Amino acid sequence: MKKLLILLCCTGGLLAACHNSVKEIEPSEAFRTALDEVMLRQPKDLKVKPDDLDRRKEPIILKLSFDDCIELAMTHNRTILFEQLNAEVARADVVGAKANLDFTIGANIGYNRTEEAVQSRFPGDTRDKSITGVTTFGINASLPFATGTTLDVSGTFVRNDSNSPFQSFEFYPSTTLKVTQHLLNGFGFVPNLGSSWIAENNRAVADWQVEVTRNEQALAVAMAYWNLVEAEQELDVLYRQEDLAKDALDLAKSRLEAEIGTRLDVLAQEANLKSQQVSIIQAETLVEQRTDELLHAIHPDLIHGYALYDNYSIVIEPTTNADTSRVGADEPNLLAEVKAALRRRPEIRQAAKQIENAGISINMSEYGLLPTLDLESSITISGFGKEFDDSLSSYDDFDNLKYGFDLRFGVPLQNSAARSSLTKAEISKRNAILSARETETGVILEVAAAVRQIKSTRRAVNAAEESRSLQAETYEAEQERQKAGLATSFEVKQALNDLTQAELGLVKAKINLERARLQLQKATGELGR
Repeated sequence: MKKLLILLCCTGGLLAACHNSVKEIEPSEAFRTALDEVMLRQPKDLKVKPDDLDRRKEPIILKLSFDDCIELAMTHNRTILFEQLNAEVARADVVGAKANLDFTIGANIGYNRTEEAVQSRFPGDTRDKSITGVTTFGINASLPFATGTTLDVSGTFVRNDSNSPFQSFEFYPSTTLKVTQHLLNGFGFVPNLGSSWIAENNRAVADWQVEVTRNEQALAVAMAYWNLVEAEQELDVLYRQEDLAKDALDLAKSRLEAEIGTRLDVLAQEANLKSQQVSIIQAETLVEQRTDELLHAIHPDLIHGYALYDNYSIVIEPTTNADTSRVGADEPNLLAEVKAALRRRPEIRQAAKQIENAGISINMSEYGLLPTLDLESSITISGFGKEFDDSLSSYDDFDNLKYGFDLRFGVPLQNSAARSSLTKAEISKRNAILSARETETGVILEVAAAVRQIKSTRRAVNAAEESRSLQAETYEAEQERQKAGLATSFEVKQALNDLTQAELGLVKAKINLERARLQLQKATGELGR
């Protein structure tokens, strides 16, 4: 008995040690860790320590490539982290689904004492009270099997200490072996392992959901990255247009002073300059917004700096430029891309597992319609003795046996719960099949749209390159005209502004091609890998 208690205590200690507590991290600590991690990717002259931020007034400059942002997001994006936690819960559910097959052990100890006045005496009986003390020690174990079999073993040792002159025995050791077998409802692997099979499939679905989320969030990071690049390019063009507006205002003032212009021309150019400055303010705000969106996607703990430091701000300088060479010269083949997507996308595998789970639920529900037929057989070996050694000898000799079987049969006349469960399981399978078809249709449409977008944006890039080339020729022509005295410096700057706009259009077209390429990678399930 002492060994048994020690074993139970050790088991409880081991289970307590296996439980990992969740450590809570303060936002300030998480921010410092995030900043230190991002700074590892920065050149030495741009490195900033969290301790310097109390005194720092200038913004933190982060030079990040597209690959840097994707790598950071795969580790720190919270949507991905939430799905990883869900996958851990699914793995815990697998353990819980196997609880019906857990091996159980137990022990008991008890003492009862009865004292009663003697109501009748026989000659020679001098007792005033009838006193009986019963001490019981026992251990038991239950082992269920996936076949619907349960094996129960119990061992009991009883000491009956009484002052009755009629008591012949004092010690009673006994062991009972009982086997219970479900013969209809509950028989076999399906009703006993079905829940664990479903849990295993749900674990796979949860793991694939992490892949789905990584794929989706990689695209979200990509869109945020190129949105920031586009916003910064537009802001740069607006700065150039502001310079041109200032030159136009100076020219209007000069013409007014020379009495060859009007005050109305000056007012028009002043209004144009203010309009350009309003656009710049809006564009600067948009760049800040795009920066926060990218920060939230790649490392949201950096956002806490706004709440911790007065002058905190971050400027992200993207180092990856839009490059048409990343998109192959050949037109993407729609059929090949669709086949690749149906082969790679985890959503397709998830839908298949959901159909499989629905089938398992149907099989389990069909067992619930069967009547119950249970066979229980048992054998008990007992010992009796006035002395302890005598009781063990009687036990070892198998002199006292008790055995037999019991067959129990039951028929639920209406069985409403089982019939309802089967109906819902069948509907769930039909729903899973329809969902799988809808998922497959959605993937095909997504791939088709991405392929068309690549073809369209590639033509747009070609047109933008031609436009930029023509504007470059125009700018060169205006420069030649200025040298010949046929054009003013303002006209040259206006041509340069048109060239800048054409260059921005080309950059936007290339960025759109990058987006289309990334959309196709997302549609085929490659992006988050």
